[in-house]
Amino acid sequence: MCMKKYPEPAPRNEWRLNEEAASAKLELPVDRDFISRPPFINPLAMLRRIEENMPWRSQRPGEAERRLAEKVSEEFVL
Repeated sequence: MCMKKYPEPAPRNEWRLNEEAASAKLELPVDRDFISRPPFINPLAMLRRIEENMPWRSQRPGEAERRLAEKVSEEFVL
């Protein structure tokens, strides 16, 4: 039986600021005709997805405690 040899894992990256890259003068392209539009999601489709997910999300371990911790304790009027 031949054992497959796998390569050694890559060394972990050390996150540090690269001074040369930080001071680089970048010339980024400009498209004056570009119009940024957020993606459209049908609200009814989103509500259906929430309806499908709520039963199992509510039963996850610690979910009740998490929701209680996020609860607003002060009354307010909108």
